[in-house]
Amino acid sequence: MAFVSRLFVLFALLAASSAFAADDARMVERVLGKADAPVKVDEFVSLTCTHCADFYTNTLPVLEKKYVDTGKVKFVMHDFPLDGVSLKASAVARCMPVDEYFPFIKTLYAAQMTWAFGGGNPEANLIQYATLGGLPADKAKACANDAKLQDAIIAAREAAGTKYAVEATPTFVVNDGAEVIKGAQSPETFGAVFDRLLAAKK
Repeated sequence: MAFVSRLFVLFALLAASSAFAADDARMVERVLGKADAPVKVDEFVSLTCTHCADFYTNTLPVLEKKYVDTGKVKFVMHDFPLDGVSLKASAVARCMPVDEYFPFIKTLYAAQMTWAFGGGNPEANLIQYATLGGLPADKAKACANDAKLQDAIIAAREAAGTKYAVEATPTFVVNDGAEVIKGAQSPETFGAVFDRLLAAKK
Protein backbone atom coordinates (compact mmCIF):
# COMPACT_ATOMS: atom_id res chain seq x y z
CA MET A 1 0.00 0.00 0.00
CA ALA A 2 2.88 2.33 0.85
CA PHE A 3 4.39 1.58 -2.58
CA VAL A 4 1.14 2.61 -4.29
CA SER A 5 1.09 5.80 -2.24
CA ARG A 6 4.65 6.65 -3.27
CA LEU A 7 3.74 6.08 -6.92
CA PHE A 8 0.74 8.38 -6.56
CA VAL A 9 2.94 11.11 -5.07
CA LEU A 10 5.50 10.70 -7.88
CA PHE A 11 2.86 10.98 -10.60
CA ALA A 12 1.33 13.98 -8.85
CA LEU A 13 4.70 15.73 -8.76
CA LEU A 14 5.33 15.01 -12.43
CA ALA A 15 1.86 16.29 -13.32
CA ALA A 16 2.49 19.46 -11.34
CA SER A 17 5.83 19.95 -13.08
CA SER A 18 4.17 19.47 -16.46
CA ALA A 19 1.64 22.12 -15.52
CA PHE A 20 4.50 24.48 -14.71
CA ALA A 21 5.97 23.81 -18.15
CA ALA A 22 2.67 24.53 -19.86
CA ASP A 23 1.99 27.73 -17.91
CA ASP A 24 5.46 29.28 -17.87
CA ALA A 25 6.04 31.60 -20.84
CA ARG A 26 9.79 31.13 -20.39
CA MET A 27 9.38 27.56 -21.60
CA VAL A 28 8.24 28.65 -25.06
CA GLU A 29 9.86 26.68 -27.86
CA ARG A 30 13.23 28.12 -28.94
CA VAL A 31 13.80 27.71 -32.66
CA LEU A 32 16.91 28.41 -34.71
CA GLY A 33 15.83 28.77 -38.34
CA LYS A 34 12.67 29.45 -40.32
CA ALA A 35 9.40 28.17 -38.89
CA ASP A 36 8.40 26.51 -42.18
CA ALA A 37 11.71 24.72 -42.78
CA PRO A 38 10.96 21.24 -44.20
CA VAL A 39 13.41 19.49 -41.89
CA LYS A 40 13.06 19.87 -38.12
CA VAL A 41 15.75 18.83 -35.69
CA ASP A 42 14.79 18.48 -32.03
CA GLU A 43 18.11 18.80 -30.23
CA PHE A 44 18.51 17.58 -26.66
CA VAL A 45 21.53 19.12 -24.99
CA SER A 46 23.08 19.88 -21.62
CA LEU A 47 25.03 23.10 -21.16
CA THR A 48 27.82 21.29 -19.27
CA CYS A 49 28.10 18.56 -21.92
CA THR A 50 31.48 18.82 -23.67
CA HIS A 51 30.23 16.93 -26.73
CA CYS A 52 27.37 19.43 -27.00
CA ALA A 53 29.91 22.25 -26.86
CA ASP A 54 31.86 20.58 -29.66
CA PHE A 55 28.71 20.44 -31.77
CA TYR A 56 27.84 24.08 -31.14
CA THR A 57 31.33 25.42 -31.74
CA ASN A 58 32.48 23.24 -34.65
CA THR A 59 29.50 21.61 -36.39
CA LEU A 60 26.53 23.93 -36.04
CA PRO A 61 28.19 26.93 -37.76
CA VAL A 62 28.70 24.78 -40.87
CA LEU A 63 25.12 23.51 -40.78
CA GLU A 64 23.75 27.00 -40.22
CA LYS A 65 25.40 28.34 -43.34
CA LYS A 66 24.32 25.49 -45.60
CA TYR A 67 20.94 24.45 -44.20
CA VAL A 68 19.54 26.85 -41.58
CA ASP A 69 20.23 30.18 -43.26
CA THR A 70 18.83 28.82 -46.53
CA GLY A 71 15.52 27.83 -44.91
CA LYS A 72 15.98 24.07 -45.29
CA VAL A 73 16.46 23.04 -41.66
CA LYS A 74 15.41 24.38 -38.27
CA PHE A 75 16.76 23.36 -34.88
CA VAL A 76 14.47 23.27 -31.85
CA MET A 77 16.39 23.54 -28.58
CA HIS A 78 15.43 21.24 -25.70
CA ASP A 79 17.08 21.44 -22.29
CA PHE A 80 18.35 18.07 -21.08
CA PRO A 81 20.42 19.06 -18.02
CA LEU A 82 22.65 16.35 -16.62
CA ASP A 83 23.65 18.06 -13.38
CA GLY A 84 22.80 20.96 -11.10
CA VAL A 85 25.09 23.40 -12.88
CA SER A 86 23.56 22.74 -16.29
CA LEU A 87 20.07 23.04 -14.75
CA LYS A 88 20.89 26.51 -13.42
CA ALA A 89 22.42 27.45 -16.77
CA SER A 90 19.29 26.33 -18.61
CA ALA A 91 17.14 28.36 -16.24
CA VAL A 92 19.21 31.51 -16.77
CA ALA A 93 19.14 31.00 -20.54
CA ARG A 94 15.34 30.70 -20.46
CA CYS A 95 15.19 34.15 -18.84
CA MET A 96 17.29 35.84 -21.52
CA PRO A 97 15.50 38.09 -24.03
CA VAL A 98 14.20 35.84 -26.83
CA ASP A 99 16.51 37.35 -29.46
CA GLU A 100 19.48 36.82 -27.13
CA TYR A 101 18.70 33.19 -26.31
CA PHE A 102 20.78 31.46 -28.98
CA PRO A 103 23.64 33.99 -28.82
CA PHE A 104 23.78 33.30 -25.07
CA ILE A 105 23.72 29.52 -25.59
CA LYS A 106 26.52 29.78 -28.15
CA THR A 107 28.55 31.98 -25.81
CA LEU A 108 28.18 29.50 -22.94
CA TYR A 109 29.33 26.63 -25.13
CA ALA A 110 32.27 28.60 -26.53
CA ALA A 111 33.38 29.50 -23.00
CA GLN A 112 32.29 26.27 -21.31
CA MET A 113 35.74 25.42 -19.98
CA THR A 114 35.93 28.84 -18.36
CA TRP A 115 32.55 29.31 -16.68
CA ALA A 116 31.67 25.66 -15.94
CA PHE A 117 35.00 23.93 -15.41
CA GLY A 118 37.51 26.73 -14.86
CA GLY A 119 37.22 26.82 -11.09
CA GLY A 120 35.49 29.40 -8.96
CA ASN A 121 31.72 29.67 -8.75
CA PRO A 122 29.88 28.51 -11.91
CA GLU A 123 26.67 30.30 -10.86
CA ALA A 124 28.51 33.60 -10.41
CA ASN A 125 30.14 33.07 -13.79
CA LEU A 126 26.73 32.42 -15.35
CA ILE A 127 25.34 35.63 -13.92
CA GLN A 128 28.28 37.58 -15.27
CA TYR A 129 27.74 36.20 -18.78
CA ALA A 130 24.00 36.87 -18.52
CA THR A 131 24.55 40.53 -17.64
CA LEU A 132 26.80 40.90 -20.68
CA GLY A 133 23.87 39.53 -22.72
CA GLY A 134 21.46 42.11 -21.37
CA LEU A 135 19.89 40.37 -18.36
CA PRO A 136 20.18 42.31 -15.06
CA ALA A 137 22.28 40.51 -12.44
CA ASP A 138 19.48 40.35 -9.87
CA LYS A 139 17.10 38.78 -12.39
CA ALA A 140 19.76 36.32 -13.57
CA LYS A 141 20.40 35.22 -9.98
CA ALA A 142 16.67 34.84 -9.33
CA CYS A 143 16.26 32.73 -12.48
CA ALA A 144 19.21 30.50 -11.59
CA ASN A 145 17.45 29.61 -8.35
CA ASP A 146 13.83 29.65 -9.55
CA ALA A 147 12.40 26.32 -8.35
CA LYS A 148 9.29 26.60 -10.53
CA LEU A 149 11.36 27.15 -13.67
CA GLN A 150 13.71 24.31 -12.74
CA ASP A 151 10.72 22.00 -12.23
CA ALA A 152 9.44 22.92 -15.69
CA ILE A 153 12.83 22.18 -17.26
CA ILE A 154 13.05 18.83 -15.48
CA ALA A 155 9.50 17.94 -16.54
CA ALA A 156 10.37 18.71 -20.16
CA ARG A 157 13.51 16.57 -19.87
CA GLU A 158 11.50 13.66 -18.48
CA ALA A 159 8.91 13.99 -21.24
CA ALA A 160 11.63 13.91 -23.89
CA GLY A 161 13.22 10.88 -22.32
CA THR A 162 9.90 9.08 -22.49
CA LYS A 163 8.81 10.20 -25.97
CA TYR A 164 12.11 9.80 -27.82
CA ALA A 165 14.08 7.51 -25.48
CA VAL A 166 16.72 10.20 -25.04
CA GLU A 167 19.39 8.92 -22.67
CA ALA A 168 22.46 11.00 -23.42
CA THR A 169 23.50 14.33 -24.88
CA PRO A 170 23.65 15.48 -27.51
CA THR A 171 20.80 13.64 -29.22
CA PHE A 172 19.17 14.93 -32.39
CA VAL A 173 15.71 13.69 -33.36
CA VAL A 174 15.07 14.57 -37.00
CA ASN A 175 11.52 15.01 -38.33
CA ASP A 176 9.87 13.50 -35.28
CA GLY A 177 11.94 10.34 -35.31
CA ALA A 178 12.47 9.70 -39.02
CA GLU A 179 16.17 9.77 -38.14
CA VAL A 180 18.05 9.98 -34.84
CA ILE A 181 21.63 11.21 -34.62
CA LYS A 182 23.52 10.63 -31.39
CA GLY A 183 26.67 12.43 -30.32
CA ALA A 184 28.68 15.27 -31.81
CA GLN A 185 28.86 13.89 -35.33
CA SER A 186 30.53 15.63 -38.25
CA PRO A 187 28.79 18.17 -40.49
CA GLU A 188 28.95 15.55 -43.24
CA THR A 189 26.99 13.05 -41.15
CA PHE A 190 24.24 15.59 -40.49
CA GLY A 191 24.34 16.75 -44.11
CA ALA A 192 23.81 13.23 -45.46
CA VAL A 193 20.67 12.86 -43.32
CA PHE A 194 19.36 16.30 -44.24
CA ASP A 195 19.99 15.81 -47.96
CA ARG A 196 18.21 12.46 -47.94
CA LEU A 197 15.15 13.89 -46.22
CA LEU A 198 15.09 17.00 -48.39
CA ALA A 199 15.30 14.90 -51.57
CA ALA A 200 12.37 12.77 -50.38
CA LYS A 201 10.22 15.88 -50.12
CA LYS A 202 10.77 16.95 -53.74
